Amino acid sequence: MMFYLLTLLTGVLECGWIAFGAAHSLPLWQILCYPLAYHIGNLFPKPFSFSRSVLRIMCILSAMAGIFTFTVRSSEKTTFVLTCITLFLLSAAIQSVRSGLKSDNNRLLKRVFRVGGFALAPLAAVVPSAILVLTSIVAFLALHEYEGEPGITCMTGQNSFSLVMIFHQLHYFFYAHITLAAMSLLLSHNSTVGIVYTALIFCGTWVTYMSVEPIVSRLTNRILPVFYAGHIGIGILLFVMHGVTSVPLFIVLWLVTGFGGGVVYTISARAKATGSYQKNSMTIAENIGHTLGLLTAVGMAAIFGRSSPQIMLLFGSASALLAVLTMLLIPGKENDHEAVHDQS
Repeated sequence: MMFYLLTLLTGVLECGWIAFGAAHSLPLWQILCYPLAYHIGNLFPKPFSFSRSVLRIMCILSAMAGIFTFTVRSSEKTTFVLTCITLFLLSAAIQSVRSGLKSDNNRLLKRVFRVGGFALAPLAAVVPSAILVLTSIVAFLALHEYEGEPGITCMTGQNSFSLVMIFHQLHYFFYAHITLAAMSLLLSHNSTVGIVYTALIFCGTWVTYMSVEPIVSRLTNRILPVFYAGHIGIGILLFVMHGVTSVPLFIVLWLVTGFGGGVVYTISARAKATGSYQKNSMTIAENIGHTLGLLTAVGMAAIFGRSSPQIMLLFGSASALLAVLTMLLIPGKENDHEAVHDQS
């Protein structure tokens, strides 16, 4: 049960401060720094890892920061920096604990709890400090399950499958959070109702994402055709979305994007079918894509402001097509029927 609670909290941490930023009408680049800080924390425990004692200190510091932002009247800049640091610390601690627990838990249920966290994320616009303190306590208590040691895990190329995964993750993280933040700002209207509505739409994109593998794997066990169809489709869709001005139409297309992202399972499946799969390397590739994608979004938002979401949609389209190109260049077996569905 602890694993699922932690998973729920990761959803709140990742997107909660996007809601907070929209509620306080912060600049787009600043809002995106919050999920960036969270995903920098995701670089632990792969490729970097801390000892349990260090992680416990990080939880204590995050709790202190949460209490400080609630009890002490400080400048917006100080609160912003402290919050980003706290999100990093909590992410590193929680992901470290979850890494040792995930193999024993149901994958679909894990995703349901994660989406539940996204749905609860707007609470951060109302009680941000309480969430930080509560999460710090839960993470501290959960660390008794952690047995990792400090060190660095190296990533291998996996016969270029690591690069395919990086491009796949980049396509999503180029556009996902900046779209959520821009839509939250657009629909907020000085009210949390619009922010809640946007969070629910974001959850909807995850429902379409989660539906792909269970449905497609029952229709076909072909790996490469599904991979190519999904990535070419999402590449075209994101390109179209960057020129859409109708908000209702944009929302509909945004919900459809989940179908493209949902074919991610084919990357690991193909790597396994060709004997190239290496779990730690695939995890590190994912984390690199998360961080670089959000870092790029922050930079574009700082430079181009309100026009940056449209730019990032184009970046996402290009990255999805680069994933296709990279996969085309990978030599492999003719028999790609061995779709594997045991990833966590």
